[in-house]
Amino acid sequence: MTEAADVLGRNRSYVHQLITEGKLPAGNAGTTVVLAEATVLRYKAGERFSFPTMLVVHVYDDAADSWTEASRTAVAPDYAMPEAFGLEDIAGVEGRSYRVELLDNQGKSIGMVTVEKGHEE
Repeated sequence: MTEAADVLGRNRSYVHQLITEGKLPAGNAGTTVVLAEATVLRYKAGERFSFPTMLVVHVYDDAADSWTEASRTAVAPDYAMPEAFGLEDIAGVEGRSYRVELLDNQGKSIGMVTVEKGHEE
């Protein structure tokens, strides 16, 4: 982190903030935070990174004719969205429609799967 702070011309706490806010990808090697030099240089050049951070399940409310958020679950940056979800994967109940959305670190949708009336679509 010290080297990344030097490259960015900032202090370690700024780099730590970027990492915890999901703006700068980093990994861990034991208790040490590891950043790829190329990633830090790309960030310095203005590139901003997008990676999965949140899986959001919505349930369709027939009475309100709209989607309502049912749950939010943090996911790892290397999370791969499956092509389908079963009811057991989303704690769903038979007869309800669900939408599972994958959000990136900026809150933008990067994937969506619908489970219609309790059956995979």
